[in-house]
Amino acid sequence: MAEPVADQNSALPESAPDKQDEGTETTNGNREAAKYRTKLREAEAKLEATEKRVHSLLRAQVESLAAKDLSVASDLFDIGGVSIDDLTDPEGNVMSDAVDAAVKALLAKRPGLRNGPSPWGDVGGNRRGSIPDSPPTMLEALKFTRR
Repeated sequence: MAEPVADQNSALPESAPDKQDEGTETTNGNREAAKYRTKLREAEAKLEATEKRVHSLLRAQVESLAAKDLSVASDLFDIGGVSIDDLTDPEGNVMSDAVDAAVKALLAKRPGLRNGPSPWGDVGGNRRGSIPDSPPTMLEALKFTRR
């Protein structure tokens, strides 16, 4: 009897990739891409939070510079319509001369926003002297009425 001739295709090793292995590689690639997308979103969220923090710090610095002339420093932004970008240089530093110019321009249009003395002055609500150890006597009270 003659032996059957071995087929060349049957001589392939069994470790050749089949469709199941291709699906696993695709799944691993998707997992890795999803991991990088997650890291990207986390980095974007941190960047956004940092930008907000820097913006609020810059605003606080501008308001502290504007407070010497304005009674309410935030009026520079709210009423004056100025933005942080108008008052910072390209590197992001606050330019004090730009803040002064913006405050002067706002005060030229709205002089009532100026930081000035209170209209009533000191009406005695705040005791400026030291508090006496004992209350005044009736004789001391009557001395003030004779004037």
